[in-house]
Amino acid sequence: MTTTERQHYWLPVPDRTGFKWHRHAFRGKHWDGRPADTSVCGLPCAMAKPSELDWFQAPTCADCTELLITEYSAAGNAEPSDTGSAEGEP
Repeated sequence: MTTTERQHYWLPVPDRTGFKWHRHAFRGKHWDGRPADTSVCGLPCAMAKPSELDWFQAPTCADCTELLITEYSAAGNAEPSDTGSAEGEP
């Protein structure tokens, strides 16, 4: 049986004000330093290297989580193959 491997990573990103951060999922293996991308939930995001505090304080996007769960359930994958974070952060 052939399955398509879907990779994503999580990254805390600032909102438009730059004061509030949320952890969103993005397509790909890891963040490659690009300044912007669209999250799994469809939100255009400015991207920057987060601090440890950003990782700790940024809540996880519920929409990204639900979409990924739905995708993995539909594909028949019990566990995602790569849910790593950017830059080796938690």
